[in-house]
Amino acid sequence: MTTVSIIVPSFNRPTQLRSCLQSLAELDGGPYPTIVVDDGGSADLEPIIADFAGWVTLVRRKNGGPGAARNTGVAASHSELVCFTDDDCAPRANWITRLRAAHSGVPMRLVGGRIDNALVKNVYASASQSLSTYLYEFYQSDENPMSFFTTNNMCCRREDFLSIGGFDEAFRIASEDRDYSLRWKDAGGEMLYEDEALVMHSHDLTFGSFWRQHRSYGKGARYLHRALDARNDERPKVEKAGFYTGLLLHPLTRKGHARLGQSFLMGLSQVAMVSGYYSEVRREKSA
Repeated sequence: MTTVSIIVPSFNRPTQLRSCLQSLAELDGGPYPTIVVDDGGSADLEPIIADFAGWVTLVRRKNGGPGAARNTGVAASHSELVCFTDDDCAPRANWITRLRAAHSGVPMRLVGGRIDNALVKNVYASASQSLSTYLYEFYQSDENPMSFFTTNNMCCRREDFLSIGGFDEAFRIASEDRDYSLRWKDAGGEMLYEDEALVMHSHDLTFGSFWRQHRSYGKGARYLHRALDARNDERPKVEKAGFYTGLLLHPLTRKGHARLGQSFLMGLSQVAMVSGYYSEVRREKSA
């Protein structure tokens, strides 16, 4: 059977990390070798790791962002498959078995699973997850083959991960998942979605942190566009108007908490992204 390692980057979220590791301890067929990468945080993670001794390894590195932390984790692993989640996530018990079955050891196959919001009464977390869900559904349509997976729920062969250079460590803030997925496809890789490989995401957001999160996504989008330009990639950088209309209406087409509020926040997220994008453009011009 294909061997598996789990990579979890962490930065100053010890409480969330403990909950994540508890979920990983309860995985079917587990526990699986897990590498926690402390991305230069100030929190002492040793007592937490000690509670999961025998299958969790702690690796420390200088702060470089989540993409760089994941690269460090993969470098420290020795398995055939590497699976990624985040410290504020709780994979369901069958997560690894579903990812491993979907992957089936096929070379250059990247498998991504479903992410659900665990904080259903938090409108900011709900809106943020609604945006991610909309993107998955949009890019899985017939007109738009899946073009990215988020890094809190995906897996691939370690050998293939290394062959395309892992995550680009220039993406310290955001969009490393989009860049990685595009390079994966450019290398001839397949992307396969497995809906039953479920991860529950507990991103406790406020109005301020929601704005900052999506502003950072805008900065990440600017980094991505610069990387595409450097590769002479001529793919469109902005979606058609229908994409944004669908985005705003998406929460209203689903059951859930504060759907009108979510729709408003979806629009606000795009304002925040434009703000972050052009703040990065201004920084470049003044550099």
